[in-house]
Amino acid sequence: MTDKHSLALDGTDTLLSDWPTLIERVVEDVSRILRSEAHILQTNIGAALELQISKTIARLTNILMILIGALFMLCALLFLLHQWLPWWQAFGAIGLTMLLAGIMANGMMKT
Repeated sequence: MTDKHSLALDGTDTLLSDWPTLIERVVEDVSRILRSEAHILQTNIGAALELQISKTIARLTNILMILIGALFMLCALLFLLHQWLPWWQAFGAIGLTMLLAGIMANGMMKT
């Protein structure tokens, strides 16, 4: 990338007096810089998005495990209550308890 600079008759550099060439170089340099910055931005956004997706999957897995554990505990409580009560009464007691707990949790979230 060696440029030969020749002098015109008046002593000025002919390369500098060639305005279209200078404008073309400026546009090429600016476009190259913008492409590089866009590539860097795309790389950074991609990495950040990949990290967020993996964190979201981990959180959803934890939430699902907690919900499954709560469901099994609820079933165990139901089977325990069935030792002393008929099925319909055991389901009713569990349902009423869950309904009241949900109403209380909803009321606590509003305040």
